[in-house]
Amino acid sequence: MKRVNWKWLLPIVQLALALACHVYDPHLYRVIAERDGAVDNPEYVFQHVPALAGRVSQGLNFPALVLNYPIRNVDGVIFKHNSDYTLIWISTTDVGFFLGIVLFWFWVGMRLDEGLGRRRKRDWPSKARVVGLGCGVLFSLLTGAYAVQMIGGKWRPFRQIGMFGMVWAVALCAYFVWRLTRTVREPRSEAP
Repeated sequence: MKRVNWKWLLPIVQLALALACHVYDPHLYRVIAERDGAVDNPEYVFQHVPALAGRVSQGLNFPALVLNYPIRNVDGVIFKHNSDYTLIWISTTDVGFFLGIVLFWFWVGMRLDEGLGRRRKRDWPSKARVVGLGCGVLFSLLTGAYAVQMIGGKWRPFRQIGMFGMVWAVALCAYFVWRLTRTVREPRSEAP
């Protein structure tokens, strides 16, 4: 029986889910706005965009939002299709988010594969592992900072996404600190 290769399966599944949510989210918003009779109401828009599908996608992939942070305001349109049924809008920011999803879940899949006994072909030197894990701790702190910024905002969708981000920040920080302490405590082999 063939084993599941998590480093490829996770990014593909998460990217497919994010793309489906990205396409479905504007339709969901339009249906809810029509039901509520909200037309040309900016307050309503900010309290309901992204709709539930977008919130779930961004919450599950919050680390990808953090990776996408430097280009979060770059809205160059790459593809646009607007119909009565839905709006498909893909911008530079969206592409950065999707790329962040692939990178982050590929990394998670590699960690899962290692945890299941599939070792990497080479081990990094101890100092390089400590630096990498230190960067991971820094990334988890930045994730927490971005989550706090979103939670402190005025708009409900972003506060909800920020709560997902806090969970991610705690989980990532715990993981990286645990790995860092294990790496630092490892007995160093003597050079021949």
